[in-house]
Amino acid sequence: MALRGILFGSILCLSSVSFGQGLRISTHVYDLEKAPAPGKMVSSSLSLCHNGRIYDYVNAADEVVIFDPVERRFTILNSSRGLVTTLTFDEIRHKMDSLEPKTKQYIQELRAAGSPATERMADAFEFQLHPKFEQSYDAMQELLILSSPSFTYRVETRQWEEVDQVERYLAYADWTAQLNFILHPNSLLPEPRLALNSALRNLKDRMPISVELDLRPNDKLHLRAAHQLTRNLSDDDHRR
Repeated sequence: MALRGILFGSILCLSSVSFGQGLRISTHVYDLEKAPAPGKMVSSSLSLCHNGRIYDYVNAADEVVIFDPVERRFTILNSSRGLVTTLTFDEIRHKMDSLEPKTKQYIQELRAAGSPATERMADAFEFQLHPKFEQSYDAMQELLILSSPSFTYRVETRQWEEVDQVERYLAYADWTAQLNFILHPNSLLPEPRLALNSALRNLKDRMPISVELDLRPNDKLHLRAAHQLTRNLSDDDHRR
């Protein structure tokens, strides 16, 4: 699975009053399965929020992804290939509408194969298509947990006074979860991330600052995305 496809949706974009003031988010992704805590860093990215747009710089992919909620679109710039790709929200929604029937057909094919391995794969896709989590929130630790036997989110949260900013972030996270699956079809289906976003909405005034994804024991995937937030942009950031 592509790490970017799995965790791209967990990158934060917050601001104290409005996105126009600017915010810098440095994100590091750690593999907790292959190394002891805090894990081995496997990727990093930089997100800049400015004038209502969100710019995600992923060095490993040599890409910049621009989220524009006003124009209702993503623009993907790949400098090494000289490519510019635009996907509107309507196009993303249209592509996602065809996801469920195709996934159900694939699940049927896996179950028809009849082996233990394909049954486990079918169960995993079934859960991702219609996730059902046990949810808990520890107010003292500010920790949100969505758990199931083989798929768990552990999310450290932070109180955020501007409730409208919480909703703006969650709308961003919803769209990026869907975009990621379109760009990286071998990554997780978007529904688990959408379920996490829904749980965060119910908390009203909490923003995630660390997102841990644990797919054990059925899969050896165990990752954590940590975010360092800096209000206002530097001169170097503005020159990007």
